[in-house]
Amino acid sequence: MSEMNDLKDYLKRRGVSKVGFADVDGLANEFVDLPNGISLVLKLPKKAMYYIDQEDYKSYWNCFHSKIAELTEISLKGEEYIKNLGYDAFALTMQRNECDMKKLLSILPYKTIATKSGMGWIGRSALFVTPEYGSMVALGGILTDMPLEFGTPITDSQCDDCENCQKACPVGAINPQKWNDRLNREDIIDIDACFEYIMDQYKNGLGCTKCMCECKLTQAYLKGK
Repeated sequence: MSEMNDLKDYLKRRGVSKVGFADVDGLANEFVDLPNGISLVLKLPKKAMYYIDQEDYKSYWNCFHSKIAELTEISLKGEEYIKNLGYDAFALTMQRNECDMKKLLSILPYKTIATKSGMGWIGRSALFVTPEYGSMVALGGILTDMPLEFGTPITDSQCDDCENCQKACPVGAINPQKWNDRLNREDIIDIDACFEYIMDQYKNGLGCTKCMCECKLTQAYLKGK
């Protein structure tokens, strides 16, 4: 598995914070018939929270989208790297993995690859949560037929009894039910209420990041614990 370790090192040198490998056989057929997924996790800089605290959402979104641009470049470089090894690969960029804004859902959610590779779990808010950075992360992915050693999938929430994100939601969209991979997303969050509020905020030049900000693990990351 030296090629796999070299790939992981390469992606980390390009700037990602965490790399994981998952079996996604059958989940990516809408794109290309490639059975293996590579999860790319990029932590958001702590200054992003400063922008939120100052209600400077323009700067926050500029910061966030700059990280998405970084992930796009890393994904495409990873695709090229894998192809140069003689395997097939498909960088799952935002443009390729088109998002349905009304459902707030991509064709193949990055969170699916990330949980299956053991990088983290889904919080009460339906955001992806990592033990190191909470929800202050951006996600990307690569599909490939390169042989990979898969991580252990996380199938149940590792959140404790904390209800910070649920209590912080301004429209009460977050349900008490904790995530597991046997549930539908609608079991843990009212996505219609969430979408309506977010769109209203965007129209006014604002945003809603309360569930991300109030996550206990996000706060621990910001405080450097």
